[in-house]
Amino acid sequence: MDGVRNSSPYIRQALKEAPNKVDPPTDGVLRYQGLDTSKILNLGLNECCYPPSPKVIEAMQQNLSAVNLYPDAQCPHLTDIITERTGIERDRIVWGNGSEELLKGAVDLSLSPGQGVVLPVPTFWGYKSMIAAFEANVAEVENLADGQTDIDGVLAAIHEDTKIVFLITPNNPSGRMIDQEGLEKIVKGVPEDILLCVDEAYYDFGLHAGGPNVLDILKTRRGPWITVFTFSKAYAMAGMRIGYAICSDPELAQALQKTTCVFNVPILAQHAGEAALLDLEYLDFILTEIAAGRDQLYDGLVKLGLKPFPSVTNFVSTPVSMNGRDCMKAMLDKGVQINAWADPGYENYIRITVGTQADNATCLAALKEVLS
Repeated sequence: MDGVRNSSPYIRQALKEAPNKVDPPTDGVLRYQGLDTSKILNLGLNECCYPPSPKVIEAMQQNLSAVNLYPDAQCPHLTDIITERTGIERDRIVWGNGSEELLKGAVDLSLSPGQGVVLPVPTFWGYKSMIAAFEANVAEVENLADGQTDIDGVLAAIHEDTKIVFLITPNNPSGRMIDQEGLEKIVKGVPEDILLCVDEAYYDFGLHAGGPNVLDILKTRRGPWITVFTFSKAYAMAGMRIGYAICSDPELAQALQKTTCVFNVPILAQHAGEAALLDLEYLDFILTEIAAGRDQLYDGLVKLGLKPFPSVTNFVSTPVSMNGRDCMKAMLDKGVQINAWADPGYENYIRITVGTQADNATCLAALKEVLS
């Protein structure tokens, strides 16, 4: 095109080689592609199948007229709630535009080009994009055959150039949760001069399933740590983009804060977040319903002759007898959107978000036809 300069020399090589940003098949994307989403059951993005609390809706409606104002940069009211719940000091809590902003911030504050990262895989696709720009030395540690994180493998992968170790529990996409013993081992085993970053996107589901409280274990660690939470899953607020991090000390929290934008959490998201945190009865409703739906989906997959991973989250993953992408496409043709694992070596794995009882039954019936 006339007048367009060649921008290539100004782009760092690492970014040129980094994977392109994924365009997930959201409701809006599917509609843009010309599909009637009213006829598509979307079980592909681990969104909550229930709407947010009525109190969340009410809080947003009551504050619609305030969207002409900038939001509170430090989210003080939200911070008060987290401080009261956890006993963590206010200056150790950082808010983000979804938890992904904070995970990227953990990379930004700790990593320089050429330094090392330890990352259990398979995992959330976003990690590789976050890390790629730093030309990092990434030590990928394969999960065990049962989907559990290889704790010994993670510790063995740490070298003198390692600056950050990621831990994802419960894991996405396997749905498995690290137990108390495993968490204690890695919290003690990661050297004190390395940042341990724990992604707890599915934290509430793990606790509801009887899992350990990761924060209590992290409090025993002498070295630096960050643990990150989101409102996208159990609070049914994926579209609001709000999450928070708890840090080992105020200095680390201040550094993480510097990696974020000033007005990063929208004003409606802040009011919605407050209402969600305070409505514990509705949270329990979602967790209980999802647990029942998860059991239904898991049992249904087993009846189809599959071997799904035991999950504690709002999704279930399983290997299938065909390519996962092909299965995903065939399911969409039948009106059900699921997902396929993205990591190399797992081309025949699919992931299904837990829906309502009726949703799960529809999905299982469609999958039976696809695999037959």
